[in-house]
Order: sequence, then structure tokens, then C-alpha cells
Amino acid sequence: MSAILSSMKQAFSNRNLMVITLTQSLFMLTASLWWPYWSLYIQHLGASVTLLGVIFMSEMLFQLLFQLPGGYLTDRLGRKKVIVLGSICRGVSPVIYLLTGSWEWVVVGMFFTQASNMMIPAIDALIAESVTKENRGLGYGAFRMMTLLPQIFTAFIGGVIMDWIGIIPGVRLTIGLTLAAAWINVFIRWRYLNDTYDPLKVVGTQRHSPIDALKNAGKVPRSIWYLIVVAAFSAFAFRLVNNFMAIYATQELHLTNTQWGMVTMTVMVVSTLLTIPGSIISDRFGRKPGIMASLGLLPAQFFGFTIAGGFTGLLGARFLGGVSEGFGGAVTGIEGGSAWLALVADMVPANQRGMVMGLIGTMAGLLSLPGSTLGGYMYDNMTPETPFYAAACSGLAAFLVFTLFVKEPKTKAD
Repeated sequence: MSAILSSMKQAFSNRNLMVITLTQSLFMLTASLWWPYWSLYIQHLGASVTLLGVIFMSEMLFQLLFQLPGGYLTDRLGRKKVIVLGSICRGVSPVIYLLTGSWEWVVVGMFFTQASNMMIPAIDALIAESVTKENRGLGYGAFRMMTLLPQIFTAFIGGVIMDWIGIIPGVRLTIGLTLAAAWINVFIRWRYLNDTYDPLKVVGTQRHSPIDALKNAGKVPRSIWYLIVVAAFSAFAFRLVNNFMAIYATQELHLTNTQWGMVTMTVMVVSTLLTIPGSIISDRFGRKPGIMASLGLLPAQFFGFTIAGGFTGLLGARFLGGVSEGFGGAVTGIEGGSAWLALVADMVPANQRGMVMGLIGTMAGLLSLPGSTLGGYMYDNMTPETPFYAAACSGLAAFLVFTLFVKEPKTKAD
């Protein structure tokens, strides 16, 4: 315990890491009140499960539009400017959600939400450059743990709110809190972040455009392509089922919104408790063991949904997901956890880091793009369990490719 506290103190002695962590924690404190019920909210606005899949695929398309530009701007403009710009976009989407009341306008709001994700390569690069290369796993882990802490009880509180006043008014109420948090973050990040990278001092790579990055994708080292394939299989598994978990839990297993909130809270507790120990293991014993553990638990979690039968079984399945998240190796969206991000940072030099992180997110996103639509179609036209079986198979493929082909670099990049 003393080693963990000492490591935490060391990580948060850095101003950038403190600012980015506290602001992200504030945002997540409010957003996690309604995120677990977002699919149910859109369904209440009139969308079928199949249409939900199309909506979330559209969101993924928006996400991809900004991945490579985000990485390019990160290396061209510096980390801070891109983070502030992305934070402004994040403050726009709640305005749209609150001023409108149809699923069509939800799609418009999603565009600005995904535009905000252009700052993800910048945040990842900022963290990597704000700590020593020996403590990168700890830096990412400290960031992740502190952003998870506020979510431990909010999903449960959100479920109580949804059961108390209903899904639509409950989600709109909590989005109002997110709106306030988003604009507070804009000011704090603009005022207190220090940039870690001056593009004017680096020649060559900062002049490469996003189109150049795609043209030169074939020149990316084989090790990065292996990571892209792993990320694609992992993200595809996630997209097949993630947006339908709440629907499956409440409509097929007949959990209340409060019970679903309790399940989500359990995941947060488990993943939060394991994040720092998992990051320390990553720094001391290598990235690969923790990533293998994360990827290996993914198919078990997804298969667990199909045999859950009720609240207790579903709690067990999601417990495995919490352990997976805690080790920081699975890619569940456009980026992975602390061990995954540290491995990428170890492989890529600073002047290419933003672009390569953007490239990995873009390529993995393109390859996993049909996941939401296919999952929704399977859910509506086959059985509700079918997308979970498919996700388990895709998660197993990610584990096998990583285990067999990915090797850690002998020398870590600066």
C-alpha cells in the first residue's frame, strides 16, 4: 500500500497530470450519471434496436473523421491547443441534447461529441511526456484511476434517478450537470495546462498531413500493425454489444435501472482498485502480461451475458469486465487502458506519437465500424444473445493475435 501511495504522489507531483486528471474527473462525475442509460434514452425517443445500431455506427463515423486530424494537429499545433479546442466541442454537444428532443438531433449532438475526441491523441501524448518513460504506465494508470473514482457511485445514483423520475427527464437533468462541468473544464485547461511539445523545434514530421499519414500507412512498423489488428478485434467485440448491454439487462433479464446501476458500480469499483496495481506491474514487469490478462477476460465477460439468467449472473459477468479494465490492456473504443497506451508510447518517438496514436485509432475504428449496426441487426433479427456470442469470438481473436505476435520494444522511446 505504501508503494502505491508513494507512486501516486510521484505521479501527481506533475501539474499537467493533475490538471488533466481533475478536469476529466469532474466531467466523468456528471456524465457517468447518464451514460449507462443513453441507449435506453434514445430508444425512448423512438429508435428501434436496429436503428440504434445505425445511430451508433454514425457516431463511430464521426469519431473516425477526427482521429487522424486530431493526431496531426497534436503534432502540428502542440498538445494544449488541441485539448482546449476539443474541450470546447465537448461543451457544445450537451447544449444540443438539452435544446432538442428527438433521436435525429441526438445524432447532431454526437457529431460534436466525437469532434471533441480529436483531443484524445493530445491527452495521451501530454501524459506520456509529463512523466518519465519508466513511469508511463503509472502516469496513465493514475489518470485512469482518478477519472474512475467519481464513477463508482454515480451509475447507481443515476439508476435511482431514472427509476424515480423516468428515463427521459432523468437523462436530461443529468446532462445539464455535464454541460456545466464541460465549460468549467474549458477554462481550467486553457488557464493552467502547460504544453509539453513545441512543434517549431521539430522538423519534418510535423508537416505531414493526415492524407500523408494514410498514404504512408504501409511504412508503419509491423509491430504497430499488429497492435492495429488487436485493437480492431477488441473494438469490434466492444461495439457489437456495448450499446445494447443496458437494453439486454433491463428488457431480457428484467433488471431495474437501479440494479443495472449497481452492476455498473461494481465494475467501477473493481477496475478502480486494480488500476494502480496493474499500472505498477506494467512498469516493473512489462506491458504484455497485463494486456494479455485484459484481453483474455473479454470473451469470458461477453459469453457470461448469455448464461447470466438474472442479476447475480450478470454481476459476475461484468465483474470479469471490471478486472479486464483494471489491468488496462483491452481496447474498448478508440484507445486502450493504461498498459496499452504505455506500450504504444514505448514504441513511438515523441515527434510521431500524436499521429501514430491517431492512426491506430482510425484504422482500428474503420475495421470495427460495422460492429454497432451488425450487433443491432443480430439483436433484433436473430436472438438477443447472438451479438454476445460474436463479441466473445472477436475478443478471443484479439487475445490470440496479441499473445502470438506482439513483442515489447527492447528500448523505450523518449
